[in-house]
Amino acid sequence: MLSFNFESLSNLHECANDLLRLPITQQALVQYRHERWVDELSEGSLRMLDVCGITRDILLLVKGHLQDIQSALRRRNIGESGVERRIGAYHFSIKKKLKDMLKCLEALKELENNSDPSAISDVDSNLMVVMSVLREVRITTISLLESILSFLSMSKPKLKSRRRFFILNCMGGKRVANASEENCDSELTGMNTTLYDLSNDISAKSKVYRVKTASKRLEALEASVEGLEVELECIFRRLIQTRVSLLNILNN
Repeated sequence: MLSFNFESLSNLHECANDLLRLPITQQALVQYRHERWVDELSEGSLRMLDVCGITRDILLLVKGHLQDIQSALRRRNIGESGVERRIGAYHFSIKKKLKDMLKCLEALKELENNSDPSAISDVDSNLMVVMSVLREVRITTISLLESILSFLSMSKPKLKSRRRFFILNCMGGKRVANASEENCDSELTGMNTTLYDLSNDISAKSKVYRVKTASKRLEALEASVEGLEVELECIFRRLIQTRVSLLNILNN
């Protein structure tokens, strides 16, 4: 499981949504609705929903793949062709979605990197607080999605970036990818290594042991993926709340 403080991120989302419900915030955003930074705020909320939706689809694919292999293990149908067919099918089905996720993340980060904080320097202090919280929500959510991408692709995502800002109490003082990448990569790589080992011509006794090892790794990995699904669903719902609040404010 990714070493990420989801509760802190959830609280941050709640804080942002509470601020958007305040009449003073709504009045200020209406006043500045034609400013570029307000458009960027709205666009960012939409892009976060897009990439979170793609990530949810990918997690469903991964879980289905893990369950398929576990089923094959229970049937002892895990010869060389079985391993290659299942892992090959998984990589084929997930490849495009990983590219879509990376593309959305790139667009979201480009929007963040091109934003100009000085453009809102003349607004009142209350609105500055709101914008600061919303920006932290966006940046912290981006870092989480980067880590999930790294987890799913078994490699460090090649995202173009300038500076990165992270909330320390969500990261444990470290970048999420750095804190979790080694462990997550080890889980996925270890799983595939174990499965490929099963296709070798080994003794029946050794194969029984390796099947048990593979089953345990698959169960642990599936539990991690299911945990991510639950947490990501909570984040997705809060992002929807943010998006709806912004649309209601700016369209009224």
